[in-house]
Amino acid sequence: MIAIGPNACDKEFIDPAFRPYTVPSLTIYNRDARISLSKHTEQGMSDERPNDLTIGLLGTEVPKNSPMVRWNDGHTTILPAVYDGHDINLCDAVDIPIIKYLAQCPVSLPDSKYVVHFSMKDLPTHDILDSISESLSQNKPVVIRGIGNHYVGEELTAEFLDKYYAISPNRAVWVHDVKARAMDHTRVTQAGLLKDFFKSMKDPGAIQCVLDIPLAQASLPDALKNLDHGLVHGWNHTTYDVPISSKGWAILHHAGFLTYPHHDAEGSLTWARMEVGVKFWVVFWPKDRHDDRKHLQEIAIRLGNFTENEDWIRAHCDVEVITLYPGDVLIMPPAQVHAVYTPVASFATGGHFYHYGCMHLTEISRYLDVSSGDCLTNQMLHNALETFRRMMIGIPRLSPRIRMSGGL
Repeated sequence: MIAIGPNACDKEFIDPAFRPYTVPSLTIYNRDARISLSKHTEQGMSDERPNDLTIGLLGTEVPKNSPMVRWNDGHTTILPAVYDGHDINLCDAVDIPIIKYLAQCPVSLPDSKYVVHFSMKDLPTHDILDSISESLSQNKPVVIRGIGNHYVGEELTAEFLDKYYAISPNRAVWVHDVKARAMDHTRVTQAGLLKDFFKSMKDPGAIQCVLDIPLAQASLPDALKNLDHGLVHGWNHTTYDVPISSKGWAILHHAGFLTYPHHDAEGSLTWARMEVGVKFWVVFWPKDRHDDRKHLQEIAIRLGNFTENEDWIRAHCDVEVITLYPGDVLIMPPAQVHAVYTPVASFATGGHFYHYGCMHLTEISRYLDVSSGDCLTNQMLHNALETFRRMMIGIPRLSPRIRMSGGL
């Protein structure tokens, strides 16, 4: 395991990462906090976004009698419904209680003490990467509105992905199925072709998703690409010594898919860009004991069994809901526990990366992987250790502008 700076077990090293405080000299996204995030207007976006996200879904992509829920920001969405042979909704036991809880959580607004908000107009400023890096190193997710590509008016289809992202309809994928998950959580995937996934998207009896579609050409937006220290410094500085691979991905979801609370594996930062659709990205923090990794571990484990621990979670966690539309980018620091609800058919691109300023959080994230990884993380990253080795080798060649964990 890589270790940069002070001992990661020292309280003085962990405290700043988990105690929220104001980032100095940040250009904060100055949107009126009273305005619904569903109505923000960036270049190329529609002027008004409908709050009713059930329109066009009932009877076509989801059952006509699907239950609904109203979110704290004013959106109305369907609740998932997949029925067994006795006409019992299999999502009543676990998925729906979690989603109803998430829907009640506060909306993440520009004055949040946990999440830093920027807009696309902030990106040309010369110090934007420093501000984003500082926020991430303090364990604060960053939301940037209106930066990505988005194709207004085009339906999410297999042809759409083929046309704009060169993802073939014949791509072999692993399909995650909600009905299978409800019946046996150890057997949730099945092999299939992408074109068949889209056929089932119009089957009201199916809720599915495809995770980790390899997308080697995906990268952080140009204005943010130098945030990836693993690639920019770790790999670029060492290809002379050790002849490179990078990893981007795409994710594809039917309407009504809930991704359970988890943190991303291997201590990576995660970026995601909405391309089509809408996602409610819900992030969790401890109310106190921010430097107690056993407490952090307990929170993550209890979130993994939400229905048995809802009262404890309400008492010990602060939560915010980040609504992502096409063109929005979210960057999460390592170890950030989050859940995602997808109310309409959606497609997003993203990737994982490492940052010298966040290595104290990477260490904690990897501790959680080792101690409780089977129930806390999603897919593993196979090139993580190689990237860490290269980042270590590249340290003597770093620019003095690059700040290490702990401010070294």
